[in-house]
Amino acid sequence: MIRRRAFTIVELLTVVAVIVLLVGLLVVVLSSSAKAAQTASTRSLMGTLTNAIAQFKADLGYLPPILGAAPMGSSPPGSAGYLRDLLIPQSTLGPALPQQVAAQRYVSITSLVEYLTGPGGRSEDGFGGVGTPLANTAGSKEMPAVGIRSPLKDGVWGAYITPLNSTQPLGTFVQRNLPQVSGANTSTALNVSGRSYGPYLELKEGTIFGAIVGTTPTGAPIVARPGDNNWDPTAPKCIVDYWGQPIRYYRRGYSNGDPRLTAGRSTGGAGGAGMGWDLSDVFALRPQSFAAGTEVDGLADGNNDTTTSRALQGADFALMSMGPDRSADFDRRVDESGFNADNVVEVGK
Repeated sequence: MIRRRAFTIVELLTVVAVIVLLVGLLVVVLSSSAKAAQTASTRSLMGTLTNAIAQFKADLGYLPPILGAAPMGSSPPGSAGYLRDLLIPQSTLGPALPQQVAAQRYVSITSLVEYLTGPGGRSEDGFGGVGTPLANTAGSKEMPAVGIRSPLKDGVWGAYITPLNSTQPLGTFVQRNLPQVSGANTSTALNVSGRSYGPYLELKEGTIFGAIVGTTPTGAPIVARPGDNNWDPTAPKCIVDYWGQPIRYYRRGYSNGDPRLTAGRSTGGAGGAGMGWDLSDVFALRPQSFAAGTEVDGLADGNNDTTTSRALQGADFALMSMGPDRSADFDRRVDESGFNADNVVEVGK
């Protein structure tokens, strides 16, 4: 008789446990590799944006201004100017705000689209008509409808230095020197023209655009992608990272409504020049760890942590993605939940 030996229950359970462990390790490795590839994709996009910003500055002589919803007199949700009003440290953030708060709020999610691609045509602030205007009709002087008209000395099409309407706050969208009727964003002049710039960003994939279609109860933007059921072509646009979240744009403040006059913590005087903070004081931009000799002190965050980086201290602008977890802690550098651990940050001058 031939005696056959079978696996025991203990041996079978051991084999199953080993297989489960190996599968778990494989999933972790694959997930980590996927996140690394996604992060690399977003970092590549941010590098492209950095180059586009540098070209904009070379042409115009200043960095794109910060656009958002001004606390006083901002364009309401649903209007063409929503999240596209000028934010400047002295008039928008106000001297009463603590420096820690002011530094975190001076940020835009609409500036990159507004200045690097120029959406909306000439009736909003872009270059050229929408569609194909006939000769001697509005927009016929400016074709094609790409890029931007010169944003002028104040960076917002005269909305700050030569406003259209004295009853509206300086820098708001309705103050821009655009062809308008009774404040409506409708082109009326036949022969309005202006020097064109850009577009500075070649958009091969429409998926890097997002439409800001609302906000959550905490104030975070709700972003729709092309093809989504809630996509709104008229909503303000942003550039999104791999995970569909807006890429945030920070820059140094400036004084007297002139974006050429950058300011920092060491300068004095009125008009935003002595604001007492720079990009090293934006907590979510700060690194989680530091190489030797790169640490400097800045404003204390919510954990009373003043550690920040020398690179941020010398930066003129910065881009930030909240990373794979789509979340960030804007009150502290290192948070218990690790929200900032996967932030993707790019700095430039």
